Amino acid sequence: MRPEAIDAPPAERTPMNIGLISINMYTKGLNYACPVHTFAFQQFLLSHGIENTVIDYKPNYYGNFESRYPGAYYEKLAERQEKLLKEADAETRPFHEEKLKKFRSKAAGYNALAQERARRYDKFWEFINEHYVKTDTEYDSDTLEVVDPGFDCYMCVTDVIWKYQDVEGFDRGYFLASSAMENKWKIAYAASRGVPKPFTEEQSELFFHYLEDIDIISVREKSLQKYIESHSDHKAPMVMDPVLLNDRSVYEKVTVTPDEGDYILLYYAEEQSKNAMEKAVELARKTNLPIVETTNLPIAGGMLKDRTDVEHAFRYDIGPAEWLGYIQHARHVVTNSFHAACFSIIFEKDFFIGSRNGDKIANLLRSVGLSQRDLSNPNAHDNPIDYVEVKRVLKEQTDASAAFILDVIKSLEGSVKEPHDYAAFKKSLRYPLAYNSSAKNPAITSSYPENEGATKALPSGSLEFTPHNELVTNDGKSHFGPNRFHFPGHYFVGWQLRIKIDNHWFWYMADGSLAARKGFDKERIGDRKVFGETDIIPFIPVNHIAYAVAEATWKVPLHVRIQKKIRSLLKGRA
Repeated sequence: MRPEAIDAPPAERTPMNIGLISINMYTKGLNYACPVHTFAFQQFLLSHGIENTVIDYKPNYYGNFESRYPGAYYEKLAERQEKLLKEADAETRPFHEEKLKKFRSKAAGYNALAQERARRYDKFWEFINEHYVKTDTEYDSDTLEVVDPGFDCYMCVTDVIWKYQDVEGFDRGYFLASSAMENKWKIAYAASRGVPKPFTEEQSELFFHYLEDIDIISVREKSLQKYIESHSDHKAPMVMDPVLLNDRSVYEKVTVTPDEGDYILLYYAEEQSKNAMEKAVELARKTNLPIVETTNLPIAGGMLKDRTDVEHAFRYDIGPAEWLGYIQHARHVVTNSFHAACFSIIFEKDFFIGSRNGDKIANLLRSVGLSQRDLSNPNAHDNPIDYVEVKRVLKEQTDASAAFILDVIKSLEGSVKEPHDYAAFKKSLRYPLAYNSSAKNPAITSSYPENEGATKALPSGSLEFTPHNELVTNDGKSHFGPNRFHFPGHYFVGWQLRIKIDNHWFWYMADGSLAARKGFDKERIGDRKVFGETDIIPFIPVNHIAYAVAEATWKVPLHVRIQKKIRSLLKGRA
């Protein structure tokens, strides 16, 4: 059954089928706000008669992260870093030492919180399963290149979705830049790139390439608006975060009231905040109230665990609904979280903001006249907040944001996007191509010249040759190289091609489609394409190719098979 909006008025639904992509479940720190801001936007749309579905989307940086028990994941990273440290030279040693220290610290923290983490994880999924209208299928940037979820319009919705990751780069799913979304309406609402960092020329070029196909762009921070509008012809109006679009009653219906009575809430996200901790302690001494501390960081016991001068309780195992309840019922809220600040305003709390990188909280406070609540502001003070005035100013801005997005959706409803040819960009992609012997037999040898590339034995038992500094252009004009593997008693049939889009491998099939390598079932899926030795490498209609491998296919000659059969029969008669 599809849940309706909380207290939704009777309204005729629009026929446009909208898919929402946001950061929700898949945050390594299990950030409370992520599932809540997605819930908030979906509720807002439903309350205005707009059907929509949250796409169960796993970001490319998530990889094989184990969110319920992350300690083991970081232990493996630490082990790998230890090996790299042994091989490091004097110049790179400090970098690897710092990485090792970080991974060991996270492993220890998460292991110490193992049971609390598991409960927190379960509560996140409980909130999502109870309050979301979402897809049954899980998607990522790989699968969205080959599988169409079937929506007419796609929306990427806040929070830090346009950040450049050092290893994975941009996440195309968050830019609505996957093949499944081509020639569909695309809207960005309240997009953010987090702490502003200068893009390289190459990163900037790719960033604006992705924006080019988004029909309507809106952002959450002034810095991102300025960057987009000063470097392109795009308009990027600032809008309010989705959680501010709803009345507080929407959240009061899903909050869980805490067991504690009167208390001060200390919540810090992403990085510790010393001035927030000091303010919470100051308030506790002044009011004689206990501090309830929670965080996204794996700090067993919290930052205040060694303080004996205040009453303190650490709550790591709470879920999104409990987090909302702790904000709603607190006497004071001290935080460095943007969304905790939003909900402090929504619930009309006395709150203070600790230090945090970026400008999003400062923008929010400035927009509603509450900059004095920023502890880093030299003019900060704790005079009572005039919420009548704050809510008046806030309503003007949220009404404008609501009107903006509702008008956008209405204008697109029933219209068809002008078709665009995406092949040119895809044909410009370049990727490394290796050659693999495929068969795992010690008799296989290689005669690939060392000056042309490197040949190595893989843990699987096969040999693999990787050409030096040679990239294939995805234009359908390059050719496979000659086979120089040798398998006694077998002849070379041709190459089977597999590609890695981002994190997953796919086979190139006989019909030109791509099929996931994991769980591949020939009987169900069909045959893989076998290419001749120096055939043309086909154009792959995807937006990214991280790597490709041509796997050799072998057969035993017919006369050898006949001889083996005869020998087997003669042996059976004897």
